[in-house]
Amino acid sequence: MEINSNLNAMRLEELKLNDSAKNIANPKTYANPSNEEVTQEVTPDLIKSITEQIPIPIAYQANANSIKVQNEVFASTINIKA
Repeated sequence: MEINSNLNAMRLEELKLNDSAKNIANPKTYANPSNEEVTQEVTPDLIKSITEQIPIPIAYQANANSIKVQNEVFASTINIKA
C-alpha cells in the first residue's frame, strides 16, 4: 500500500466517525405542550450509530501504523543507498 491510500482511508474513517458522532450527539428531541424537552428513547438507529464507531479508531490506528512502517522502510532504504 502507498501512503496516499492510507491517508485516504484515514480521511474516510474520519468522515464515518463524524457522521456517527453527529447522530449520537444530536438525538431527536420533542417539545411537549409544557415546553419541556423530552429526549428520544434508545432506538435501533442510535444503537447502530454507537456500535459503528467501535471499529473506526482501530482502522484509523492501523492506517497510522502502516504509514509509520512505510516511513521507516523508506528511511532504511535511503540509509542503505547512502
